[in-house]
Amino acid sequence: MPPLNIAVQQTVYDTLTMEKRPGERFTALLGRLLDQRGGIEELAGAWGGDGSQSSVRLRAVRTGNQRGRR
Repeated sequence: MPPLNIAVQQTVYDTLTMEKRPGERFTALLGRLLDQRGGIEELAGAWGGDGSQSSVRLRAVRTGNQRGRR
């Protein structure tokens, strides 16, 4: 596949440059970062509380139900 170009803001480019390992290409960096991201389930309970409102909002987001929003 031929290389593709994407436009990013300077701040994004600077952040990516700081994350890049010596000798690593941006393609490899982006692949590595995408592989590291987790699912939303990994964040459940991260903000504390009993989770009752959080689970209602999460279900609302997943189903598109606006009533679950604050």
